[in-house]
Amino acid sequence: MLYPATDPYLDLRVQEVTDTNDVLLAVEWSPTVSGTVTGVQICLDLSQQEVNPRLPLLAFLWSADGTLLTRGSASEGISFAAPCFYQIGFCCQTRTVQANEHYVVGFWIRGGQYSYVPHGFDNDVSNAPAGHLNAPSNANSTIGSGNGLYVYADWSQVTDTNPPFPAESWENSDYLVSPRFVPDQH
Repeated sequence: MLYPATDPYLDLRVQEVTDTNDVLLAVEWSPTVSGTVTGVQICLDLSQQEVNPRLPLLAFLWSADGTLLTRGSASEGISFAAPCFYQIGFCCQTRTVQANEHYVVGFWIRGGQYSYVPHGFDNDVSNAPAGHLNAPSNANSTIGSGNGLYVYADWSQVTDTNPPFPAESWENSDYLVSPRFVPDQH
């Protein structure tokens, strides 16, 4: 994942409590080695008691051109890991990804109130070489208006066979979305 639980970068996050719209938050990223995406992780400063009434939550993986590759959902409880992480797996639909190709992973949450790092994508974000993941800065992004992607979308839109592709960004914000990535064995 892009953000280990002990990463001091997470201390820079703030919670957007005034935005209560349904939103799909996303990140453009690329692996340094080929591997498999098993799901999506997001950092939310919401308790499980606050998240559970918002279920189901949805996760998506797209190619850089906006082609939906796979999706997942959590409708009966969702796994939580301190300090702020919630995860959704892709179940039987894990997806192989290629080294140095760009992808987008997204996480849809009903009722907003997401966490983010202001100006987090002023610079590239990376956990490489150990974690093999890079997320380009807004200036280096190849998708939409920069990295730290989002789109406001309601339930009927995200459950459609072709959900909206997040291509908007706001002030280089990092919404702390990360692929759950397993590198190929070498």
